[in-house]
Amino acid sequence: MDEETKTRLRHIRNATKVNKEHAENTRRQSVERHERSRAQVKAEIYDNRNINYRKHVRF
Repeated sequence: MDEETKTRLRHIRNATKVNKEHAENTRRQSVERHERSRAQVKAEIYDNRNINYRKHVRF
């Protein structure tokens, strides 16, 4: 294998590694964001127990 081919393959390997890490980070951040969202919703519901939601809803 000549030097140019080695360099090209090394760049491809590095790019594949970076892309894989980026995809893993994106998935992990999505899961973490979802968990934070659920925690935020629970906190808002528990903190706002005394709000009368019936006045905002038409029956």
